[in-house]
Amino acid sequence: MASAPKNVLVGVCSVKFGTTELGWTSDGVMMTVRTDITGIKVEEIGGIIRRELIDQGIGVTLNMAEGTLINMSQAIPGSSLAGQTLTLGGSALQAGALVLVGKNPEGFARTITLTDVNPIGEVGIPYRKAEISIVPVTFEANVTTTDGTFGTIVDSTV
Repeated sequence: MASAPKNVLVGVCSVKFGTTELGWTSDGVMMTVRTDITGIKVEEIGGIIRRELIDQGIGVTLNMAEGTLINMSQAIPGSSLAGQTLTLGGSALQAGALVLVGKNPEGFARTITLTDVNPIGEVGIPYRKAEISIVPVTFEANVTTTDGTFGTIVDSTV
């Protein structure tokens, strides 16, 4: 049984994937935390006696406001960039830390760091006259094998 997703809207923020600064988002970030649980029952008692966590996942969906080749090479799964040529497919899946810095409700910096993520899914890049090319991307977090965590969310107080 899956619980309802919990969503954290960060707002416009800066994005860093691995060692690459991806610039700013155009309209915020949606981070979704998925939690699957199971109910434990025993024959002697009717009903669930406790719930156990069986799976978790974290996804981040954002629209990068800067449609550069570098950004597209990070957003399109399995792509690679050499000089001014972006090759679509044929490469290993990109992996690295994802760092998002935006504002918390008090107006101070909120930093979300996911230790290890991969870009996943479809990337549709519009090319329209006199418009900014927004690069949509979804990242899925991988759990850290040493401690079972995905990352951290830290609010600054100044």
